[in-house]
Amino acid sequence: RVSINQMEADGDLDLQRIEAELAEAAAKRVATMLRKPEDLEKVEQYRRMIVRRKAGVEAQLKTSIQTQLEDVRTGLSKLKTAVPEIREIRDSMADVDKHCSTCKELNRHIDKIKDVSRQHNQLSAACDNLKHIVRVPETVADAEELISKGDLLKAHKLLTDLEGTRDDLLFQLHKTTSERITERHPVNAYFAKVASVSDLLAKQLWFVMQRALNAVRSDPTKLVTALRIIEREEKFDARALEREKAVGFLPPGRPKEWRKKCFDTLEQATIHRFESQQPPDESENKIWLAVYLERIKRIIIDDIDIVKTLFIPCFPPHYNISVHYVEMYHRCLQTLLDDLASQQREANEIIHLLSWVVQYPEIMKHPKVDVDVAVFEPLLSPTAIAELERDYTDKTRHALTEYAGRMIEADIQDWYRDQIPDADVGGRYHTSVAVLLFQMLDQNLSVVDAVGLNLKMQILQVCMDVLEMFQKEYRGAVDNVKLKYWQSERREPRYYVEYMTAIANNCHSCTEFTEQMKVRVLGDVDVEEEERIEHHFRETAIAFTEISQMSCDYLLDMVYTDLQPHLAELFNKKWLQSGASLGTVDVTMQDYGADFRHLRDRFYNYLVQQAQHRLLVEYIRAMLQKKTQFKSKDERKKAAEKIKKESMHIGSIFQKLSETANPHACTVLEMLAEVIEIKDTDLLPLELEVCVDCQNVFYS
Repeated sequence: RVSINQMEADGDLDLQRIEAELAEAAAKRVATMLRKPEDLEKVEQYRRMIVRRKAGVEAQLKTSIQTQLEDVRTGLSKLKTAVPEIREIRDSMADVDKHCSTCKELNRHIDKIKDVSRQHNQLSAACDNLKHIVRVPETVADAEELISKGDLLKAHKLLTDLEGTRDDLLFQLHKTTSERITERHPVNAYFAKVASVSDLLAKQLWFVMQRALNAVRSDPTKLVTALRIIEREEKFDARALEREKAVGFLPPGRPKEWRKKCFDTLEQATIHRFESQQPPDESENKIWLAVYLERIKRIIIDDIDIVKTLFIPCFPPHYNISVHYVEMYHRCLQTLLDDLASQQREANEIIHLLSWVVQYPEIMKHPKVDVDVAVFEPLLSPTAIAELERDYTDKTRHALTEYAGRMIEADIQDWYRDQIPDADVGGRYHTSVAVLLFQMLDQNLSVVDAVGLNLKMQILQVCMDVLEMFQKEYRGAVDNVKLKYWQSERREPRYYVEYMTAIANNCHSCTEFTEQMKVRVLGDVDVEEEERIEHHFRETAIAFTEISQMSCDYLLDMVYTDLQPHLAELFNKKWLQSGASLGTVDVTMQDYGADFRHLRDRFYNYLVQQAQHRLLVEYIRAMLQKKTQFKSKDERKKAAEKIKKESMHIGSIFQKLSETANPHACTVLEMLAEVIEIKDTDLLPLELEVCVDCQNVFYS
């Protein structure tokens, strides 16, 4: 009671203090509002404003008091209902204490209870994974079958499911029996084949990685699939290591570290690629080292080109695969050149080696490679280079001539193969002879770049002589294959049309390569030599063009051999009554036209123009042979109309084949038809004069 009285006294004091503070604040407020005498006029306005504000405050106060009263009423109600609940809880706790006091005897059975609980947890985990556990042997068999079929992604999905099921079970055992390793043995034994599936899948992945350079060109999907699987396994490794740090559990076989194994496999494949490039026999090839180093150069350029153009889209960016590959190739080159330099070499072999070493930075700056080797260690030490320096013995002419002859022989063998030649992305047939020929010449010019311009000009002259020899022998080989084709009654070679097309395309490629070589060489010569060199290159390009045109003419010979029986029927007795005498010609031309589409555009258009010219010549020849005579005016008129119609038909035949066909070439037939149709013989000399003038149109 004393405390209550004290609280009431304190409350009165607080109320008085609050009232005093409010009165003081009100006085200050009034003083602020009534600073000037004229402010007394606003007293009534201030009073109404204060009354409204007071009413608002009182409304808020009433609402707050009402809310508090409701809360108090609710609280009292809950307190009232809580009393019996508290009593019930007290009684229940008493019962619990009573029951617990009777369980002391169960302590000795606690181990059995723990065992039962552990078995229950294991069974619960087993039930959750029961579907996967039961199908483990079947899933393993499915995964192995998918791997054998090359469907690695689906196989990896099954492997992931198997490993996930196994790891979940082992993790449950780890949580409940971390000290009893022996209890994991049944699970490990049951899932033993999962590890073999993983090893089998890894074997396939490393096989793909070993053949990555081929796979990315032939079937990049395999390479991307392998990399996707490797990256997934890297994520699984990271998760497994994180869980090991958190709970101390690491699944069997983790971490697999397949990314590291991937790089190791690529490096071993690169080493094997260099080791497999056995140098030619020294006794059989005098410039074996140049050929060997050129082969190494092509391998480097081609492989790194593949890496930079095809690998980068396939490999994850953080692999930095292009830099990694360049470093691997550089290390292999160091080993290779150290081995070559450590052996006794002839003078020309040493110069080839030194020239290649000097040009190595430029080789690596090739547009397909574009690597600065200054950041790497030199290929050969200064001491080794000093020991290898000697004068250059020129045996290039003999070697180039021999090599070019071998290329022609190899190409001739290709002509007689039982398969069509390779085609580029545009469907144009070709063989490798053009590329190999000019790669060889470019190699020899590149070798002497570091030696001096004078020697380079001598090697250039050798190259032009070799090209001239190549053209003569290649032309002779083309003539021979054409002769054998007709002697065998068009049975051998089997793909005569395709390879004759490839020959034309090869020579066109040689023309392009010749132009490229000219541009490359003219940048290093003086003005006096430029005109002579340009003349040599121009003659070389013309010779290659003539071979291409000759091949096209041989193809036309075959076409008109097939058409000869049908052309022989022109202007005979049945010709005037027949409906469509050029129908077979049209079909034959369209059929061969589909085959000739594999020619380069320049020579396809040339072939169409020559075919049109030859058909017109044959048509006019048949007309002038006077196989039949048109005695009456009606017959001459009918013949003239048919000639005009067939003139339009011939024009349409070749317009369908090529838009570049001469649309005015058939005008000569229309003019000859006018001569045949003429009624007034006095006008015949004039018409014949017009026909003479039309030859300019015919040969344009």
